[in-house]
Amino acid sequence: MKKTIFFLMAAAGILTACDPSQSEKDFDPVSLAANDVDGAITITQTDANGSPAADGNYFTYTTNPATMVSVFNYLSDGSENQLARGFSGSFSIKPKRGSDPNQTFYVRFVNSDNSEVILTKTYNVYVQQELDPEIRLLASDAYGKKIWKWDTSITGAFWGNMGYQPGDGASVGLTGNGQWWGMTSDEDFAGQLQHSHDGAYHGEGLNAWMEFSDEGISTCYNENGEAYMSAPFTVTEYNPNAEWRKGWLNTTAILWPYEINSGGNIPGKYEIVYLTADKMCLVYPDGGSQGSWGEATFWHFCSNSDIEGMAVGYGKDASKDWTWDPSVTGAVWGNMGYQPGDGASVGMTGNGQWWGCTSEEDFAGQLQHSNDGALHGDESFDAFFTLDGEGNITRHAGDGSVINKGTFSIDKVDGDSWKVATLNTSAGTILWPFEINSGGNMPTWFDVVYLTGDKMTLVYPDGGSQASWGEASFWHFKAK
Repeated sequence: MKKTIFFLMAAAGILTACDPSQSEKDFDPVSLAANDVDGAITITQTDANGSPAADGNYFTYTTNPATMVSVFNYLSDGSENQLARGFSGSFSIKPKRGSDPNQTFYVRFVNSDNSEVILTKTYNVYVQQELDPEIRLLASDAYGKKIWKWDTSITGAFWGNMGYQPGDGASVGLTGNGQWWGMTSDEDFAGQLQHSHDGAYHGEGLNAWMEFSDEGISTCYNENGEAYMSAPFTVTEYNPNAEWRKGWLNTTAILWPYEINSGGNIPGKYEIVYLTADKMCLVYPDGGSQGSWGEATFWHFCSNSDIEGMAVGYGKDASKDWTWDPSVTGAVWGNMGYQPGDGASVGMTGNGQWWGCTSEEDFAGQLQHSNDGALHGDESFDAFFTLDGEGNITRHAGDGSVINKGTFSIDKVDGDSWKVATLNTSAGTILWPFEINSGGNMPTWFDVVYLTGDKMTLVYPDGGSQASWGEASFWHFKAK
């Protein structure tokens, strides 16, 4: 295919010399071959309210005479990202944090002889300093992308049907309220292919995942790790305080994206009824009708890849309190055999535990493990430590008073069945910060072997040696 490319700049300096909201017929038809382009394109740049803005992120375009065009830009990996297509349309450009505000997009004309003319446009746009809160939850804040998998922890079912709007969204996302039926295993897919658009299974089973990036792209990977579907995503009408729908997820790329009993309909627009750093629940009502207790489709997803989001929250103003969690085995601090299996088994069942403190009174009998032989109030089950968005950690007694403070950092670990991260801290800043049987040693790093938005388990091996089944200390915490 023959291509003709013209570079046209409408950057800040040029915009100040004319109407900053428009670039109208800013190419010279005389410089083009007679059959290249029959008309012109008018582009208007605005803010979110539709008002002309020299640094707006929103664009509309029209062609006159009506000409089919496509508008696109390029992602960081060099792939083409279509923004709009048609005789007229609209699109937005919201660069990731730290990007150059001068952003380029391209307008493609295809002539009747199949030759291309590509116009290059560069505009000065607003570059946000922080991600929108809903994108932080979907794509993470620290890592630029986030992995979501099927979540079987709610009722065992990860996709199925339910009665529409049986209560608030949290009751659906956390307990499966309203559920009628659902798939619970890989084998279930084989019996549900009538719900797909092509009657085929593409490997969307329990080992599949989808990745949301802060560039606004969702990519689905099958159980073999092969990308099989990708599309842009946006979130509209986001309201985290809404009782039922927190917002709309607009995309065609989610795992098993089909409305149930619809013959393969892919809605492309899903109600977000529950969304946290580690859980997402989507719902689509029968035919989009939103009739109370009518049939609806649900999707349960979970993520364990957004370590800082789960541990701290998002932004410099974020903070999160962690307190003792006796729900695992009853013990909150004690000793265990190091690396008895995967980290999740330690955090969820206490796998490998030898002994532990199960009450405030127990700590009073364990002062030989402390650095000064004294209680400081963090033996209380009301005690907590705080992690904040600026990297500070503060250890509090049960009455809220400060025992110690310092700094922390989190090093994420990928692909390790034992730990998901290493937590580095100033000495003595987590609750009862002592390595057992060490005479009061206060470690400055810990294996984070289990982490969700609600639970955290830390482990420190004897003397830091990490010998298999050697003695180790454990700490079980929960979000306060």
